[in-house]
Amino acid sequence: MEISTKAVSPSVSTVTFSGALNARSAEEAKQVFRNLVDQGVKQVVVDLHDVPFIDSSGLAALVSGLKTLGGESANLKLAAPQSQARLLFELTMFDRVFEIHESLDDALGNIN
Repeated sequence: MEISTKAVSPSVSTVTFSGALNARSAEEAKQVFRNLVDQGVKQVVVDLHDVPFIDSSGLAALVSGLKTLGGESANLKLAAPQSQARLLFELTMFDRVFEIHESLDDALGNIN
C-alpha cells in the first residue's frame, strides 16, 4: 500500500491510496488521518481509484478517519471506488455514512 497526500488548501487535503486497504495497511491509513488533523486539515477527499480491495480492517480505517475529522460525512469524502469497494459500502450500508463521488474532481467540486 502506498499512501500520498496533497494539500488543496490549508484546511483541505486529498489522500490517495494505491493497493489493498486491509489489515496490513489500516493502521498506516489511520495515522495519515491523525497527522492531517494535527496539521489543521478539516476536510479530506480519499481517492480510491487505485484500491482494488478493501476488507473490514480497511473499512474500519476509513470510519476511524471520519471520526478523527469530526464525524460529519462532508469532512471525509470518498472518490472513485472500484467495484469491490462500492459493493462493500453498499452491503454494509456505509454508502449512507460516507459521501461517495464518481471522481476526485467531482468530490473536490463538492467541498464546502
